[in-house]
Amino acid sequence: MTDLVERTGTARDSWRNDLPVAGVAAASAALVWVAARAAGVALDVHAGSGTQPVGLVSVVVTSVVVTMTAGALLRVLSRRRRRRWWKVVALGVLSLSALGPLSAATAAAGLALATMHLVVAGVVIVGLPRRALA
Repeated sequence: MTDLVERTGTARDSWRNDLPVAGVAAASAALVWVAARAAGVALDVHAGSGTQPVGLVSVVVTSVVVTMTAGALLRVLSRRRRRRWWKVVALGVLSLSALGPLSAATAAAGLALATMHLVVAGVVIVGLPRRALA
């Protein structure tokens, strides 16, 4: 434990701190997915010459992977005293991810997918830095 504190500055600087944020991000995205499906929105995206449904498992897994990757980047930038760049990168990734919902098969699906992107981004951008400081 002492070795970890010497290398990173804190014993709390671990990927395990990102798990609660990943859980909240995944649960939030899942709630949007469930609400959209309950409203009768088919969450389909154009893929090749047809459409492909966006499933709940892919929503949850993607949310967790994105959060854990963002947390790793935050730790790397923090160690290099470039923590303020993390928000710039996070907002850039959000901007690029906003292109994804444009491939939705319907406007309602696009709105639901864009809402998922915004919800996950909000949880990640607000949650990860707070957990890192806790």
